[in-house]
Amino acid sequence: MEEEEFFRLFTPQSLVHIEDRIAEEKAFKKAEKQAHEEGEEEELAAHEEEEPKPNPKYEAGKKLPLSLKDLFPVEYTSKPLEDFDEFYETQKTFVVVGKDMTIYRFSATNALYLLSPFNPIRRGALYVLVHPLFSALIIITIIVNCAFMAMTEQPFTWIEYVFTGVYTMEALIKISARGFIINTFTYLRDPWNWLDFAVISLAYVTMGVDLGNLSALRTFRVLRALKTVAVIPGLKTIVGALLEAVRRLRDVMILTVFMLSIFALVGMQLYMGTLRQKCVTFANFTYDNSTEGNETAWSYDDAWIEYAMNPAHWYTPDGTEYLICGNASGAGHCPPNYVCINNTHTNPNFNFTHFDNFGTALLCTFRLMTQDFWENLYQITLRAEGPYHCAYFIIVILLGSFYLVNLILAIVAMSYDETQKQDQADADEEEEERKKAMQIHAIQQTIHDGLREDYQEYLEEKLSQAKSHSETSLSDHEGEDNADKISVRSNKPEENGQFLSVSKKGSLHDSRMDIEKKSHDGDMCHPHAGKHVDPRDMMVIKNLLAHAEGHRNSKHSIISEFPFEEEELPLKDRLYNRFCSWHCCRCYVKFQEFIAMIILDAFVDLFITICILANTAFMAADQHPKSPELAEILIYGNYVFTGIFASEAFLKLIALSPPNYFRDGWNIFDFFIVVLSFLEMALDGVSGLSVLRSFRLLRVFKLARSWQTLNMLIRIVAGTMGALGNLIFVLAIVVFIFAVMGQQLFRDGYLSEYADNMPRWNFTDFLHSFMIIFRVLCGEWIESMWACTNANGPVCVPFFLLTYVIGNLVVLNLFLALLLNSFGAESLSGGENEEDKEPNKLSEAIGRFTRLGRWIKVKVIVCLKVKMKSKPKPNGGDASPRLNGKDLPDGGQPFSNGTVIELQAKPEDTEITLPGELVLVENHSPEKSTGILENEKKMDDETRPNSRGSQRESLSSNSRNSMSDDDTKLSLTKVDAEGEPEINEVKVTYANYPDDCFCKICRRKCPCCIRFENTKLGKRFWKIRCLAYALVEHKYFETFIITMILASSVALAIEDVYLSERPILAMILEITDRFFTAIFILEMLIKWTAFGFKKYFTDAWCWLDFVIVGISIMMLVFELLGLQKMTAIKAMRTLRALRPLRAVSRWEGMRVVVNALIKAIPSIANVMMVCLIFWLIFGIVGVQFFAGKFYKCEDEDGVKLPVNITANKTECLAKNYTWVNSKVNFDNVMMAYLALFQVATYKGWIEVMTDAIDSTDIDVQPDPEVNVYMYLYFVFFIIFGSFFTLNLFIGVIIENFNQQKKKAGGSLEMFMTDDQKKYYMAMKRMSSKSPQKSIPRPSNIIMGWIFDAVTNQKFDIGIMIIIMLNMLTMALEHYNQSEQFTTILNYINVSFIIIFTVECVLKLIGLRHYYFKFPWNIFDFVVVVLSILGVALSDVMDQFLVSPTLLRVVRVFRVGRVLRLVKSAKGIRTLLFSLAVSLPALFNIALLLFLVMFIYATFGMSFFMHVKHQYGIDDCFNFETFFRSIIYLFQMCTSAGWNSALAGITNEEDCIEETQTFDNGTTIWKDCGDYKIGVVYLCSYLVLSFLVVVNMYIAVILENFSQATEDVQQGLTSDEFDLFYEKWEKFDPEATKFIPLGQLSDFVDYLEEPLRLPKPNHFMLVKLDIPICENDKVYCRDILDALTKNFLGTSDTPGEIDVNEVEKDKEKIEYKVVSSTLLRQKEHYAARVIQKAWRRYRNERGSLPSPPPYDMVISKESDMITSKGSEMATSKDSKDTATTVNGDTASTKSLKSDTSNKQTAGSSVDVHIEIPESEITEETAMLSPENRTVELRADSDVVA
Repeated sequence: MEEEEFFRLFTPQSLVHIEDRIAEEKAFKKAEKQAHEEGEEEELAAHEEEEPKPNPKYEAGKKLPLSLKDLFPVEYTSKPLEDFDEFYETQKTFVVVGKDMTIYRFSATNALYLLSPFNPIRRGALYVLVHPLFSALIIITIIVNCAFMAMTEQPFTWIEYVFTGVYTMEALIKISARGFIINTFTYLRDPWNWLDFAVISLAYVTMGVDLGNLSALRTFRVLRALKTVAVIPGLKTIVGALLEAVRRLRDVMILTVFMLSIFALVGMQLYMGTLRQKCVTFANFTYDNSTEGNETAWSYDDAWIEYAMNPAHWYTPDGTEYLICGNASGAGHCPPNYVCINNTHTNPNFNFTHFDNFGTALLCTFRLMTQDFWENLYQITLRAEGPYHCAYFIIVILLGSFYLVNLILAIVAMSYDETQKQDQADADEEEEERKKAMQIHAIQQTIHDGLREDYQEYLEEKLSQAKSHSETSLSDHEGEDNADKISVRSNKPEENGQFLSVSKKGSLHDSRMDIEKKSHDGDMCHPHAGKHVDPRDMMVIKNLLAHAEGHRNSKHSIISEFPFEEEELPLKDRLYNRFCSWHCCRCYVKFQEFIAMIILDAFVDLFITICILANTAFMAADQHPKSPELAEILIYGNYVFTGIFASEAFLKLIALSPPNYFRDGWNIFDFFIVVLSFLEMALDGVSGLSVLRSFRLLRVFKLARSWQTLNMLIRIVAGTMGALGNLIFVLAIVVFIFAVMGQQLFRDGYLSEYADNMPRWNFTDFLHSFMIIFRVLCGEWIESMWACTNANGPVCVPFFLLTYVIGNLVVLNLFLALLLNSFGAESLSGGENEEDKEPNKLSEAIGRFTRLGRWIKVKVIVCLKVKMKSKPKPNGGDASPRLNGKDLPDGGQPFSNGTVIELQAKPEDTEITLPGELVLVENHSPEKSTGILENEKKMDDETRPNSRGSQRESLSSNSRNSMSDDDTKLSLTKVDAEGEPEINEVKVTYANYPDDCFCKICRRKCPCCIRFENTKLGKRFWKIRCLAYALVEHKYFETFIITMILASSVALAIEDVYLSERPILAMILEITDRFFTAIFILEMLIKWTAFGFKKYFTDAWCWLDFVIVGISIMMLVFELLGLQKMTAIKAMRTLRALRPLRAVSRWEGMRVVVNALIKAIPSIANVMMVCLIFWLIFGIVGVQFFAGKFYKCEDEDGVKLPVNITANKTECLAKNYTWVNSKVNFDNVMMAYLALFQVATYKGWIEVMTDAIDSTDIDVQPDPEVNVYMYLYFVFFIIFGSFFTLNLFIGVIIENFNQQKKKAGGSLEMFMTDDQKKYYMAMKRMSSKSPQKSIPRPSNIIMGWIFDAVTNQKFDIGIMIIIMLNMLTMALEHYNQSEQFTTILNYINVSFIIIFTVECVLKLIGLRHYYFKFPWNIFDFVVVVLSILGVALSDVMDQFLVSPTLLRVVRVFRVGRVLRLVKSAKGIRTLLFSLAVSLPALFNIALLLFLVMFIYATFGMSFFMHVKHQYGIDDCFNFETFFRSIIYLFQMCTSAGWNSALAGITNEEDCIEETQTFDNGTTIWKDCGDYKIGVVYLCSYLVLSFLVVVNMYIAVILENFSQATEDVQQGLTSDEFDLFYEKWEKFDPEATKFIPLGQLSDFVDYLEEPLRLPKPNHFMLVKLDIPICENDKVYCRDILDALTKNFLGTSDTPGEIDVNEVEKDKEKIEYKVVSSTLLRQKEHYAARVIQKAWRRYRNERGSLPSPPPYDMVISKESDMITSKGSEMATSKDSKDTATTVNGDTASTKSLKSDTSNKQTAGSSVDVHIEIPESEITEETAMLSPENRTVELRADSDVVA
């Protein structure tokens, strides 16, 4: 039996067999080793290739494959079996299959040296271990243990011992069953068990010894929570992706640390000690120099320092942080009576933020990279050092933050993608297996449950049928009776000796399947039955299988189908049919139809949609101080809407009847909401249930039915729900682990440090720990870390960094990866299919209105036509014709069959069309179209005496972006008049003259237009237009306009706060403004003249120009009227800031990005709408929770008072305090939006959350943390409103990018297979490279030695090591270091300078003037010169030039050169390669970002120039000058600190309301902000910059990174080709592009992977068939091509690929192929055969001349068949010798030769050889039979 063979119990006999196999294996290996030593390499290689691998299906921990489950004997469960994986045949292992069919694998050696596999104790432990309940028990224990660990106070002291006991028991069982550590599959070979073992050991150690902080390691038990992952199937993908991502992040981490170190070193050199600058008041300073007693008098300086270093005298603006100031220009200034001093003893932020040593500098750069509270670091540094230092931050943010962080995202996304694909493949395979198993099972089931009742009748039928069949022909048989008869017979007995016979008989009413087993010896079987096969025989098997598939879950399988097996329906179904199918009486059915006609109508749908919108508006109208009237309206409104929705649901229920109604998900959703609404109305008075109200909001989602995008996005969200649930679970585990660890590690520190003054964010209990970790996930780690480090010391730093890297960079990026993954085209296409299924009722209703409108219009037109019938009409109609409500294209004509034909210019045709002539290229409807076009032509000829117009007719273009091509030809193409308008890229044609003055309709209607064209005036006007056209088309015209645009933009930027102090500048600016306005007006007029209005106003960019110029004209008009002082006019003046936008259309790089953006606008707008809807729901809920509850009582200093002082509003006001509302609150939906936007961007969200957590009730004083579970509202909002919806932006932008790429992807790539694409890409890269001439070695001996030394790789690596050491010593510098330390560092520095100088000098000597060919060398030279100068003139250099130390930092980048030499650094090379590839696109996006910042900076200056310095606005960060605005906006493009900026520019309290000008000329400006403008300004800026442009960065980086990785994984990168040519230089120093054939083997061995062919590579080179040129040279491209094909596995060049580049390259040089390595091999072989024959002949004949040597060098001429006659004539002494070697003996048939021994040197032999079959060896086996005949000439005198 099969199962007996596959599953065998593990017995002592089995163990003996395994030992025998191991002995055999050893003997075989020994023999192999001996053979290897004797040199039989080939056989060995062949053997080694097939290394056995474990079968992944039988891996330990996996379930038994489905195909084996049926074979598995139940009695073998939990018993040791022999290993069924062949891989373990020679290893001592056995397997156990558990009750849940999981495979466990164990070592068959003795456990703990005592317990053999057959020991009863071990057997018992095995049984327990593999039992599913055991693992369930352990997991429950872990979960309970986690719950206890999360408690702050342990309820029972003994509980700890219980858990330790359970874990000990688990460990003992595992160790007894598995063994301890020595062999594979033992206890400690599983990493999970290391964790357990360490935890248990620690538990026992800590019982006896107090280890202090070490006991905290027990917290790692929490990691056991991860073991639950294995239990839930979907989690494996997520965790797999996580682990894969962590593995891949190695390279990014190395690169990140490297780049951050460089930034940190630069930061140290620039900012060491600068953040210690403080403002000190000198108002209270007194100097007393009297001496009391014998104390010596203080000097003035000492007294001042003593005074200045006292923190009590430092200025603190907000009472917490000291103000940083600087003495540089533009730095922050101190207030009056204060002076700026440096070198104080503290740094900002609890002394954590500074660049005084390498560690903190690194932390600062990491903080910049993660963008956490970086605005603080940015602002204090700029305050201390001046605004120009923003350059440092821009570089760190762009490279560090945007690039590195997004690389991590790219890697996580790719890991997820690959893991998911892998899992999908596995699942598909399993599904396939399951289906097969199910099919087999179904057939067996059916056979075994044979239908005995019909046995006899069936038999008789069969017999008669067989008889009749033997008598009648097949055609008779196909009569009516047997129309549905199918039979299957098998003559082959089954295992149990029975036949299978199946037959199906059918009639209209009753279909029936009879299946039966007959015993083998039954006589009834007709003798001929086996031979007869019905034509439809095989159908029944298919039927059976289909049935089995359909009913595989039903326990009745197929049998339930049979009428005679009348199976009762389940009770549920019977009840359902009884009560829910409402078809009682006829009149009810009629009533149902009537209701259905009404309720399912499209207009009702439209009405319901309007109700949903109105209901949403009603709910959003809720606000805090609301009048009783409004409250009443809202209540009644709710009743009305509930009624409407309830009646809709009820009527639909009647119309569709419940079975159909509840089949639709949307209906269930409606019904659920209606029920909830009634529930809420019933429980109206119950407090705390107001939450139910928010469920009404879900009605908004009903819009998704008719709103395509919302539907798609909801589908995407629903599609990711499964995976998202898993991810949130993993997220919860990660957060839980870190929270519990933090609580256990840091709780005591917090309690002792902050006893009464505990910060809100702490680790004292689980909820607070959870919130801190959640906050770290949101990207805010630094502030919590400061508080933690204060209490617990530096151990907090690694904890927070690890939490951030794992939680934020890896787990959270998986969120994004999930979204991007589900954003693929599938979701979009899936949407369309669903829409096809269900017609969109809403559009149908709107369609009815449009049709009504059209019908009315047609009727009106008909009436008019009837009235105007008397008037004659010219042919052609009055307006452009319409079809299906769409305008036809110009020149389009509808025909009677509804086709529309469009006149189109076809530039590719070369035939020239004469003026006035029309050529039909493509004719869809011959008879009709020709007629029409001829009519058109006749009519045109009649109406146009001068055909100048028609000559220009088709050539229309926006001249700016047109292409010169006059020979166009008109053609007809079909226009799709249905569906969405297609967006076509416009191909523009160039014309040398403008369009007609008048449009076609004018010409047709009004012949006088044409008469005017022919008058003198008309002709002159035409000339003017041609002139204008020529001017506009002139290449310098655009350049001039761009210059003007840029100049006017600069003028805008100069108008800052200081303009009023510079009247002359103001006057100049006013004049230039008029001048620019005049120029732009002139430009517009010229373009109007040149292009005509129609052309000008059909271009979007021209519209932009027109609007901007129009604003300028209006400004001029108002100024002339003297109205410029009006506020509205002032506001309009600010619109001049849009002028720089005009530069976009004229700047190629930027236009590309903007076009991409414009195409993305619809989808971005859709996502915005969806975001707003998501947020609206949270906003309305927020209003219900918090409206009016953010008010608090403050004293005159603005400090919130505790509850015990004032309990509520009345008390507060009675005690003369102020009752204040928070600036950001939830009093109405608009405010809620703002609050949620702050929470979603994590800026100002802590304040919002604090207010919410403290809120109690309306008009009651807030109480700290009284409402702590409100944190959950924010957690949910952040998960759905921020992680999800904000990431949708990135998803949409990337999806858009990909779609545009698909459109742009050339047709070339569409028609290539993958292999061809790879080869094509490789060829493209190869064609761009060619060998460089290597630097000639100097002839002088010493210079030659130096040259060899400096060009050696080892020299380079040595220098790199010294650079790294230099970097290390620079990292040792710190602030305030001792004199001795400084001296030592100086000496080390000087020694490094000497080393680099020596390197430079040596290179100059060795390389001579070639030294300056390499950019790095020039850089080195500059650094060395500056370093020497720096040492010599250290004081001068620091003051006037860049500090040389800074340049030394930059030298670190030279490490990049070494990366190429390090093989393992391929990953890092890929990262840098992707950066290089992305740079052009990133540059364009940066330009766009700058343009947005420029426009917003000018707007900001005009709106907020004079705003009071408060909140986020101060003397350094404000909108007073252009440069400051740009600096501030750059900070906010990462959303950093926008909340404080918003507070500053919207501040309307305690400020000057109106500008006042006094008689003496002084002006006091209005310094109030503007709330509405401020909110719109900042929110729009954030959406544009932070959500759109910065996300384009992410899209580009993701795209290019995946591209680069693909290149590296699939094909060869240009890096590999560079390395190839670098190696080539050594073999071909003159760059001839050829090397001798003899060097080929060495060369390919010398190459780097992946192109390298290691020695011995002779046969490999033969197989590659590399061409050999004259003089036995090999061409570089041929070698590279062959190696590339070898690497890619494409043995032959794909046919479609055009490798012109290579061919052109070959034409340039003397390239003449004479042979190839394969041919050479044949020739060598032939020569050997000749020599053998020659020797035999000589042995037979005696004395003969010596034979040609064995290893002769054979030169083959290009014509291989006959040798050149002239050369033959030169050997006079020898005759032609033809030797034919034939037969096994290889005896010589004939040989003509001069037997005299006077064979001269240089004589040749012409030989014809045929290789005999017996001589075919491994070398010649690769030759095809016809190639085994070779003709050649052998020089007989060559010596080996």
